[in-house]
Parts: sequence; C-alpha cells; structure tokens
Amino acid sequence: MVLPLAVKYALRVSKSVSDNAAAIRHRFQSATPFRHAVVEGFFEPQFAEELLEHFPRFDPSRARNEIYGGVWGKAVNTNIRSIDPAYAELYATIASQPFLDLIGELSGIPDLLLDPALFGGGTHENLHGQDLDPHVDFNYDEQKKLHRRLNLIVYLNKGWKAEWGGSIEIHSNPRRPAENRIQSYEPLFNRAVFFETNEYSWHGFPRIELPEAERHRSRKSISIYLYTRERPREEIAPAHGTFYVHRPLPPHLRAGHTLTDADMKDLLFQVDRRDKWIEHYQAMELEKGRELARLAAYTAGVLSLVRAPLTGYVLQQGTSRGIFPDLWLAPEAALTVAPQRPVTGLTLRGWRPAERGPVEVSLRLNGVVAATATVAGLFEIPIAPAAPPDQPFTLEIAATPAFSPENDPRDICFILLELRAEHAG
Repeated sequence: MVLPLAVKYALRVSKSVSDNAAAIRHRFQSATPFRHAVVEGFFEPQFAEELLEHFPRFDPSRARNEIYGGVWGKAVNTNIRSIDPAYAELYATIASQPFLDLIGELSGIPDLLLDPALFGGGTHENLHGQDLDPHVDFNYDEQKKLHRRLNLIVYLNKGWKAEWGGSIEIHSNPRRPAENRIQSYEPLFNRAVFFETNEYSWHGFPRIELPEAERHRSRKSISIYLYTRERPREEIAPAHGTFYVHRPLPPHLRAGHTLTDADMKDLLFQVDRRDKWIEHYQAMELEKGRELARLAAYTAGVLSLVRAPLTGYVLQQGTSRGIFPDLWLAPEAALTVAPQRPVTGLTLRGWRPAERGPVEVSLRLNGVVAATATVAGLFEIPIAPAAPPDQPFTLEIAATPAFSPENDPRDICFILLELRAEHAG
C-alpha cells in the first residue's frame, strides 16, 4: 500500500509516541506549575540519528545577539529545508496534518498550526558559556493573527552530563526567587520536552559549563512552535513580546563570602547584561510612544474628515470632532452645519444597544442648550431652534455614559443615524 506523502512523513515520529498518547496526555494535563511533558525516543531512532549527523555547523551569521549585537553563543537556523534532505523531510513532517493532529492529541490542544516561517524556531545550537534566563515567550503573531500555544523541543545531545548545565528548567515564578520551584530536564538525545505557552510558562536553562576537554561539544536542539486561531477566553492577554527575568545571584554569594576574581567577573557581566536589557526596554517604550503619537495624529486626521449623515438643504462645513468613520459618537462630538435654506427644525436620529442601558444626550446650538433627552435603542431627539438659522451654526453633542465594546479600545455612546433639517414650506 502506498501511503499519502504527509502520512509517510508523520510516521517519522516513533510509533511508541502514538501508542502511549493517552499516558503522555495525562502527564501533560496534570503537570505543574503549567502543563508540560517529557517524551523519550520522540523520533524514529534512525531519523534522529540522521538529524544529528546533518545538524548544521555553528554559523556566526545566525548568532547575532539582539541586545549586545555582534556574535554570541547561540545560533538559530529557521530555514531548515535548505540544510539537508533529512531536514527537508523534518519540515514536511512537522507541517503535515497527521503530525499536528498527533501533537494535539498528546497535549489536548486541538487545531494546532505551524508557522511556515518557523519564526524563532528551527535548529538551536548553544556553545560553552551560553545560558538562557527564565522567560515567557511572546503570545501572539500579530501579522498572521495567531495565538502561540505550544513549544516542542527535541534534543540531539549524546552523552550529555547534568553537571554541564544546559538542562531546560520549568519555573513556577522566577520573579519570586525564595518561592520559585524549578523542575529540570537534561537535554538528552531524542528526548522531547513540550509545554504550553501562556502568561506564566516560565522556562530557560542555566549556563553551559563544559570541561576543557569537552568544549568541542555544543547543546543542540530543534524547536517547533505551534499556534491556534483561537484560545480559551481566560488565557487571552494583550499581545506582548518575550519577557525575561534575570537569574538571582549564585547561592555562594552571601554575607561573609570573599569575592574572587571569577566572582567579580561574573557580577560585572550580570550587571552589564541587566543594564543592556533596561536600555532595550527603554528603547521599546520610546518607540511605542512614537507609534502612539503617530496613531493619535492619524486618528485625529481621519476623524476630522468624517462627514455626518445630513438630510435636508444643509451641508457640513469644515471638519467634525468626535464622529468615528463608522458613525459611532465619542462622549463629546461637534460639527458645523451650513444651511442652504433657513432651518425651522432639526431631528437627531440615533441607535444605542439596549443592553448598554440608556444614554443621556445634551444638544447645544452655538453654545446654547437646545435639547436634552435620555434614550436607548432606536431614538429621535427633536431640536427647535430659537430662530430659524440661515447662517452656519455649530451643533455640539454630549452623551453619557460611554462604553467600550469587546476588542475595541474606543469610548463610544451611540451611532448617529441622521441629522435631519426641516425648512418652511
């Protein structure tokens, strides 16, 4: 029997994984402080050997540090299809529906999707001296509108010893070192560690300290990040980047300890790294401030161009204020109306969702209160001018209370359906 190509690729995962799916899912679902599981012998043995044999050499051009700049001790290759036929097959495997369905079965998270670009994923190689501070990953791909849900890491290190460091650590809360609880898993050959990504899925690994005779080695792994289009409501948080927490001082640095040259070197490095991250976050805040200023200027420009829905022999003069393009009104709005014939009366028609309760509306003509009303649902508010205006006049609209719809940051009150002018005869 000839298997479909995607099914053939999916079989590169060891049969023991699917055979033990229920037990793996139970471990995943019951793990603390957040859901995770460890699976030994994840890929078929021969396939894992091929991935190790053809693992790409450390490439300095792929080891640029986002904070320090220059070459660092971690190289990432997201373009795994170009590495070797075995890695092209790996890509086809992890992109196949049977593979995604299998990981969904192991985790209990359905409808998983692979980012085709493998942003941040692919092959990861860490050299002697490299570490990874505890962190929570970015939670949302704003370009593709996808929620990040699962990290799957497969290690390719034979003969690795725990004392060399580099073991992945699951943290309960690194922001509270005295209370933090850590579970550690060595990066052993063909071992997979997979865990959910949320606002408290803290993870990282301590510094790799290889003996002099072992520094030809490196910590090798394959990282696969999976997404969904939706996620449980209670897990949704504002989109953010990766949050890092620096490790606490080593336990031997305590009162009475005499600092060695190595201690001083490490302390200076840690202080410098923390300062660099502070600079990085300050730069991010400044850029966000500039972005908000640009957005505010653009929004003000857009709102000023909105034309109110006028009927009768009247035209809008100049710009408006507080009227959104979809004709929702802010708590304060205003526009100038130019009559083409004398206006004997005005009627403002609007709509407010009944479930939001009534809204109090005050209307002013050239600064003088002309009408007030408490309304909800579909409504009309008649306005009787003191004298039929035949010159441009300003209508100001004030309404309270406002509300903000779900996933909409605006404060809005009601939709302006029509401002109808009446004329004598």
